[in-house]
Amino acid sequence: MQETATSPAPSAQRTAWLLFAPPAALVGLRWLLQWQSDRRLQTPLLPLTPFAPPRDALTVLAPLLWGVVALCIALLATRWAGRRWGWRPVQRAGLALWLVLCVAGAGALGWHHLNLQGAQSLPPVAAEVLGSHFTPPSARTAGGTQLIVQVTGLDGPQQVLIDDPQAAQWRPGQVLLLQWVRGRSSGLFVTGWQLLPTALPAPAFIQVGALPQ
Repeated sequence: MQETATSPAPSAQRTAWLLFAPPAALVGLRWLLQWQSDRRLQTPLLPLTPFAPPRDALTVLAPLLWGVVALCIALLATRWAGRRWGWRPVQRAGLALWLVLCVAGAGALGWHHLNLQGAQSLPPVAAEVLGSHFTPPSARTAGGTQLIVQVTGLDGPQQVLIDDPQAAQWRPGQVLLLQWVRGRSSGLFVTGWQLLPTALPAPAFIQVGALPQ
């Protein structure tokens, strides 16, 4: 007698969809928003953030260690909950948490996109170069010169990653004239810069592109 192949249970199919469809949609959303940003924003918006001094190895590895501890606690808690209430309720709770995390990730991507699209230009500001170092390309950045500057009106040193080859030649004490914008809800972003020579009291801006409307 020939055996007929049986299809997976509907619950297993539903579980597979809930596991793989949300992150796939998240990747697609990220690609779509990035494509729209590249099409609309002709000017790169370079984040200007407070300077974070170098950290020792223990401080750098601390988040990883805490992550391992949190994962171990989560596994133990899942095992305990499965033995007490059964694995089906635990599985449902895990899938619900997974969906919440994916929805939160989509919301964060949308918020970041709207924050950049609604950036508002600010008056040019002077920034004194405090130091710099080379940052190699990575999966998150294209690399360039990480500048540490003291921006007039801001508390504490700030840092910005600039891909201009001339930025590597700037020395502490030199002054830049920064063109910048503020995000719709938060964040400061550099859109242009000009090294101020002492012989020119009012230099013209070197634009890197048109500001977002």
